Amino acid sequence: MADEPLPELLDMDLEELRTVQHPVLSEVLESLRERAERPSEMLWGFNNAM
Repeated sequence: MADEPLPELLDMDLEELRTVQHPVLSEVLESLRERAERPSEMLWGFNNAM
């Protein structure tokens, strides 16, 4: 299953991308969803310190 080739992702829109069933792509998308749900890092906190 891991040897299954990825489809040409650049030719797909977001709706089509949701329907792709590939183990590697699913793992990457799950990781991105988890990161998006977490509070962002305090990258802009230095503005408050000045």
